Amino acid sequence: MSPVRVLAMLFVGLLSLWAAPAAANIPAAFFACEGAADGDPCSLPGPEYGNCVRDTLCEDDPETAVDECLLCVDPCWSGLAPGTYCTRFDGADGVCEPQDMCTTDPEKSFDQCNRCVEGQIATVEPQDACTAVPGRSGRRGLVLLGWIGLLLVGVRQWRRAGAERLET
Repeated sequence: MSPVRVLAMLFVGLLSLWAAPAAANIPAAFFACEGAADGDPCSLPGPEYGNCVRDTLCEDDPETAVDECLLCVDPCWSGLAPGTYCTRFDGADGVCEPQDMCTTDPEKSFDQCNRCVEGQIATVEPQDACTAVPGRSGRRGLVLLGWIGLLLVGVRQWRRAGAERLET
């Protein structure tokens, strides 16, 4: 067998060993909400951002310490109205929007067809926008000139003190 073929097989074997544990190590959505309240922001590995939403059709196992019915899911599933601001799974700003051709899981108590998608919420333009006031920009120059003057006076005093030490 050629050395190139052996190296290729070794590379593929190591890659499969490295990738397999990563796929099998994704925690359940309820672990991201451990200690949180309904509606609190949460993040899953990846990172994926969402909100903790209580599934009221779920029955929590009393023998476990974690609340298995409080899930880290799309923030719009918590009952946010369409057109509402949300944080998308990738952390970017988004807007809640109902999805066409979507069926909500009947075993869940929240609306899975209202999703946080890329977009901006409708904003209202201000009536009196901020405007620059003439003459204000010169103030920065005056402040800078004042600091330069103080620096020059300080350097002059430092040189004078050094010259006096040399004379004595």
